Amino acid sequence: MHPTKFRASSTASRRSIAVLPVLASLLALPALPQEFKPDIPKAWDDKEVERFELPLAQRDRSPRYMTSEEYYKLKVRPIYRTYPAYPPGREPAGYIESLKAKEPEVIFDPSKLHTKQDWIEAGKVVFEADIEFHPASVLLTRAGRYLPVLSKDGTFPGFTGLRYVIRKKGVLEIGALSCANCHTRVMPDGSLLEGAQGTLLRNPEIGKQIRNEPSEDFRKFQEVLWADFGAPWIQGKEAFLAAMTRETVAHALEAQTSGVIQREGTSLAHPPHVPSLIGIQDLKHLDATGLVNHRSIGDLMRYAIVNQGLDTLAHFGDFLPGPEGTNFSGELGVRYSDEQLYALALYVSSLKPPPNPNPVDDRARRGEKVFQREGCPACHTPPLYTNNKLTPALGFKVPADLLKTGEVLNVSVGTDPTLALKTRRGTGFYKVPSLRGVWYRNSFSHTGQAETLEEWFDPARLKSDYVPRGFHLSPGPIQGHEFGLKLSSEDREDLIAFLKTL
Repeated sequence: MHPTKFRASSTASRRSIAVLPVLASLLALPALPQEFKPDIPKAWDDKEVERFELPLAQRDRSPRYMTSEEYYKLKVRPIYRTYPAYPPGREPAGYIESLKAKEPEVIFDPSKLHTKQDWIEAGKVVFEADIEFHPASVLLTRAGRYLPVLSKDGTFPGFTGLRYVIRKKGVLEIGALSCANCHTRVMPDGSLLEGAQGTLLRNPEIGKQIRNEPSEDFRKFQEVLWADFGAPWIQGKEAFLAAMTRETVAHALEAQTSGVIQREGTSLAHPPHVPSLIGIQDLKHLDATGLVNHRSIGDLMRYAIVNQGLDTLAHFGDFLPGPEGTNFSGELGVRYSDEQLYALALYVSSLKPPPNPNPVDDRARRGEKVFQREGCPACHTPPLYTNNKLTPALGFKVPADLLKTGEVLNVSVGTDPTLALKTRRGTGFYKVPSLRGVWYRNSFSHTGQAETLEEWFDPARLKSDYVPRGFHLSPGPIQGHEFGLKLSSEDREDLIAFLKTL
């Protein structure tokens, strides 16, 4: 080799050897998070809106929503920082004065979101953000009505809606109607599980308030009930209002149990149980009646729009439930931004179940064999433990075009058809629910009549004089899904042990 070439080669080798420690140290550094470029769909796209829901059982009453142009003219709702609230008189010295001195602070800012985890954490902010606001003095009334549990630091848990919001300096408000209000569960150890079937707090004074309300105020409340639950193609307004007596309304609201809510578009007497949102990304249909086709993150964004008030502003044929808005509509003339909805959908889709304390022991393994032997996987197919199909309610004839979709299992399990046929969310169907996470849920059946799995598999629930331990207005059978009711007591206990491991 030529000496010059040799020296050049040697020099290059020494340089290579010299940089090895530097390369090694660089490789040892933790990987920097990559910039996340979100692909945010247009949430309220006219063509997508037309097909993201199933038609109602009476098709000419399927909702007709505002147009995309109308929707995007609405003002975007800022999300402000909130602050803990204490029971009246228990605040630290100077706490209220310090809050009144604070400036409003908007805490959702998409320009500051760089990684996917940033977006997910911002979605949690949206999930916990209230959409309706009241003067803080309401806190005094609300605290007395709901008697909510307190956090370890003596404040009201955020999911109760009892947090201060500052939208204008010096003015304290209390928020309400966040997603977290209904979808936060208090676990046995006192921890909070967001996204689960909510542990709703009952109002022990609601019946007394309704019965003692001045006549003029009660008439206004009846109009609110009509806007929330009215369906004139099923029952005319005059007959509906006549049926909504003080005693009927008070009794229905007093009967509300944890995990069940009389939400808009359903029924005061047949409310749906609150669904768990954990694992929602695997479900093809949303709502108990399978109302929403869940095909994409865009559908989940639209589902949030509708469920946070837009449905009460829709036309159902010639019927407009809330021409001036309802208590489910939040502030009129405002909407979520597409960025807020996208972050919310990412957060909800990221939710994981808590550690399962139920062991996969011999009893659970025997229960799995019972599950298979009884043919349960036909509808509750592993690993999702649902076949993601729709089943018709009693008395509903499935339209031919829906049968062709392959989404329908044309067999009814005998569930009470009211929610599916006689409400503004009634598609004529019930979806096959997933059994994942049943160990941390309650209020089984679509109206939450059975409080526990043990009650659900108790054959006594079919008796005419049975008194359900979940939501009910009077004694009577819990209809539907009689599978498993003829098992021996040992097989039944084994099956329940297995289901609690899912």
